[in-house]
Parts: sequence; structure tokens; C-alpha cells
Amino acid sequence: MRTSIYIGLLSAALHTACTHAATPIYKCTNSLGTVTFSDRACSNTHTQEQQHIAAPMTIQALPQQQIKQALGTAKRNPTRVTVIKDDNHPCGDFNPSQRRTDLVRKQVKSGMSRAEVDSMFGKALSQNSQGKLTQAVYRSDKNRKRSVRFDEHGCVP
Repeated sequence: MRTSIYIGLLSAALHTACTHAATPIYKCTNSLGTVTFSDRACSNTHTQEQQHIAAPMTIQALPQQQIKQALGTAKRNPTRVTVIKDDNHPCGDFNPSQRRTDLVRKQVKSGMSRAEVDSMFGKALSQNSQGKLTQAVYRSDKNRKRSVRFDEHGCVP
């Protein structure tokens, strides 16, 4: 009894696989030349061509890590950063990695030089000198204006 059940299940599975392997596809073309593919026969107003698919097409998915990597690199916009490293920096010593972070985030910090601020915001729109201090106005993100003060050495105090 069990063998007949197993044989019946096996033959049903093979029959299902065979019918899926030779599924007819109908290519229907109307009088305007529009083409439609369907698993059902075309209407009388369409020209019909029947095609058989020998085997279902399978496409392997990319590994999850490769997808994340591709999406991560696609969304990044390159940021141009100028890091000025000089042993005789006029504004004093600084940590280069922290300075790079500040430049990327466009954060003006004490000890930055005029060249570093210019690399973040571009050329100053205007500047005004008052004694030893110079105040420069820059255009920052979203068309806002940003004012930065420099001392007589061209450093942010």
C-alpha cells in the first residue's frame, strides 16, 4: 500500500514538473502592432503566436553583503576636503584626523586657518576689519550666510 502511495506522489510530482517545463506562452499582436505576452490564448482581434518555454529561468540573487556595499557606495557623494598639515602652522598645533572631521562636517573651530575655512565655504562674500580682528562672511549650506572672525595671523580665535 505504501509503495503505491509513493509511486503516485512521485508520478504526480513528475507530471507537475513536466507541465511547468513546457508551459505555452502566447504572443498577441493587435492591429496597431502592440505586443502582449500571456499564459492565456489571445482574443480574436489579435494575431497569436504560441511559444513554449523549455525550462523556467532562474536567476541567482546577489549576496546580501554585496548589495549593501553597492547601495552604500552609490549613495555617497564625494566630499572634497583640503587638510593643511604643516609643522609651522600659524594657528598652532592640531590633531589632523580631528581637523579632517571638522572640515568634512563644516564646523569652524578655534585654531583653524583662513585657508581651511576658505576650503570649506569657498571665497568670502565680504570682509570687514576692526582693529586686529577681521570678520568674513561666507555662503554656507542652503544659501545661508555664515560669519567667521580671524585674528591678525589669519586664525580663528
